[in-house]
Amino acid sequence: MIINSSPLIIFGKLNKLHLLKNVLGDLVISQAVYDEVVENGKLKNAPEAFIIEEAVKSNIIEIKKLSQDYLKKAVSLNNFYRSIDYGEAETIALALQEGSIEILIDERAARKAAQIHGIKPRGSLRILLLAFKKNLIPQEDIKEILAQMTREKFRLGADVINEFWDFFDKINKNKPASKTL
Repeated sequence: MIINSSPLIIFGKLNKLHLLKNVLGDLVISQAVYDEVVENGKLKNAPEAFIIEEAVKSNIIEIKKLSQDYLKKAVSLNNFYRSIDYGEAETIALALQEGSIEILIDERAARKAAQIHGIKPRGSLRILLLAFKKNLIPQEDIKEILAQMTREKFRLGADVINEFWDFFDKINKNKPASKTL
């Protein structure tokens, strides 16, 4: 799946890139996202920048280049949607170039722009729900991970958190009880 900066940053900060990989499979970013997260992050000595850089070097995350036509599309998106940054515009353009129907992106304005272009935006909290559903993280860890996200300045509105817990409860009710040997 094509990923934007903020999900990459938060999962990098929490040292949980493995959740992204285990839930989504192939992880793909644009050059602008790499520059924003790794190059700019290293200038700020952000620990997640080095973790993400290593994930790129280890081929856990792939950087895909935009063709000239889609580079122009990214510039056009960035100019048209004033409230999205260039990394978000490149993420949407890369999804269009690759024919992706979904992207991992958190910012509201960018999510709306993706939808307008026929792309389903998925958020970071969805990764937690899917990881729980796949038994990659236990129920007890969910609250702690959300608390860590909040401590790391991941902005979550009350409406988003309430919606998350509603989905979590539905998944938890439908999840078969784990069998102990």
